[in-house]
Amino acid sequence: MKKLIPFRMSGKGWGKEGRELAIAEATYNLAPDSDELRDTIVTINNKFDKEEATARKDPWVNVIKMGMDPDNVVQGYFELDWNDEFVQYLQEKGMQGSSDEDVVNKWFNAVCRTVLVQEQADLDYGMQGANEQFRTGGSDVIFTRDSKDGDSGTKSKK
Repeated sequence: MKKLIPFRMSGKGWGKEGRELAIAEATYNLAPDSDELRDTIVTINNKFDKEEATARKDPWVNVIKMGMDPDNVVQGYFELDWNDEFVQYLQEKGMQGSSDEDVVNKWFNAVCRTVLVQEQADLDYGMQGANEQFRTGGSDVIFTRDSKDGDSGTKSKK
């Protein structure tokens, strides 16, 4: 929606700077509650977060975008952004590659593999120890006796 008064003359940004000014300008110029405004605010926040982390010399990485193929929902992608300190941190921790992108890609693939391994472990529902019993012919049924006389308190209905 085109405004009659330009943002700089509207007073909406007066006294603001940096992130606050950029968000105020986006809010002024873009339709409220629009996808474009939300995406622009995310982009502004990512830009300033990265700049602040880089100024502190802290490693920084963020998922900028995630997408998927509408015809095949298991095909997707992640778009990452990072600073040089993040790549240096990964290299110090043993991640190597021919370029910064290669180092970050190897890290991201390792994270995805870890998630898959953890997910597989979670699917066992606490039955990890039972797998050995099943392979050796053991039973998954546990019999207990609650009293000294062998009566568990239940009787068969024969």
